[in-house]
Amino acid sequence: MGIAPSPLSLRATVASLASLIVAACGTVELPKLNEIMPPAGNQAIARLMPKNGSGTSGVVMFTQRGDKVALLAQVFNVAGGPHSLYIHETGNCSSPNAASAGPVWNAKGAPPGARRSGQLPDLVVRHEENVTLDARVTGLSVGTGAANDVIGHSVVVHGKLDPDPKPEYGVVNDWLACGVIERFQGEP
Repeated sequence: MGIAPSPLSLRATVASLASLIVAACGTVELPKLNEIMPPAGNQAIARLMPKNGSGTSGVVMFTQRGDKVALLAQVFNVAGGPHSLYIHETGNCSSPNAASAGPVWNAKGAPPGARRSGQLPDLVVRHEENVTLDARVTGLSVGTGAANDVIGHSVVVHGKLDPDPKPEYGVVNDWLACGVIERFQGEP
């Protein structure tokens, strides 16, 4: 049966080891928390409502974190496989097929031929009918009033991968859910 060290001797041992490590390694500069994860800035939310009789719904959150935007999407009741997720030009989801959201958004002044501003990472639904997407996106801002500000546009979940979705009024399409992006002030 061994004798347990006293808390004071254990602290002294840990302090001695720490000083030996620092002496052996020299000055070690640890990254600051703000460099690893910049503090949360402005937030926006899009509450996804079903379109085309799909039953798909969910929430997409946008949070400014330094020069990137943290994107968190939770989408429910969506078929398995890959789905495009786009920000569309108009903040309007009133039409039954979401065509009122307009074309895929591209910020004024965005370089021609480059990835469009509204192109978000794809959703990939595996075995369940629900999917969560957690990503960091560059080239966007939240609540800044700049040309690349997401507030006032719409987010649309598409039924499949679609490299260039076009709004068509009065027809059933594969646009599953739509939500207007609004400034976030409280509970989703």
